[in-house]
Amino acid sequence: MEALTDYLSPDSMGEHGRYTVTSLYYDTVDYKAYWDKLEGHRFRRKVRVRVYGDQIVTPTTNCFVEIKERLNSALHKERIILPYADAAALCGAGGSVEQDLSEADRAAVEQVQYLHYALQLQPACVVSYDRLAFDGGEYEPSLRVTFDTHLKGRVHDLSLLSQSYADNHYLLSPGWCVMEVKVNYRVPYWLTELIGQHRCHLRRISKYCTALEQCKALLQKQQIVY
Repeated sequence: MEALTDYLSPDSMGEHGRYTVTSLYYDTVDYKAYWDKLEGHRFRRKVRVRVYGDQIVTPTTNCFVEIKERLNSALHKERIILPYADAAALCGAGGSVEQDLSEADRAAVEQVQYLHYALQLQPACVVSYDRLAFDGGEYEPSLRVTFDTHLKGRVHDLSLLSQSYADNHYLLSPGWCVMEVKVNYRVPYWLTELIGQHRCHLRRISKYCTALEQCKALLQKQQIVY
């Protein structure tokens, strides 16, 4: 992190690039998005509702509805800002959005509606973590490096309106973090050198899949105990 400050600037969001991310993921009843990831499908999609910061979420809180698509190693994300009540109705019930939208936002809404009705999407998992983000600025505009810590999740109480944060479960040891390097075309040479110096090795991890696996396993253990 210290070395990155010579090349990158903290994200403008939050305080000095630090903020909380909380996402509600949607999936089919048999977890198609989860299995698509595990089976290595070349094309896969996820739908989620995401909020930033530690604010208490209300029905009128603005949030992001996101469609995350991956084809091989290429990642594409579409998103639209909606009040949480509209976002939950759209993703969980294929509901309509009454407010005026741009053509691009209307297309994103229609895509979510299609996915809901085609796949019968339903809330599947909540994931939250603390993020420290760096941006490349004008010199490396496509470069972004993030550090995610205190990864937690739950598969119960599937609403971002809930304040049951104590019921979230750690997905990794609190002493570990997930570092992501995000770039459109190529990783700069200086960053490749830096990664090598610190002996970092590529690992593929899905926060959604990890949360689903660990929280489901914990829930099953609790049911056996009861």
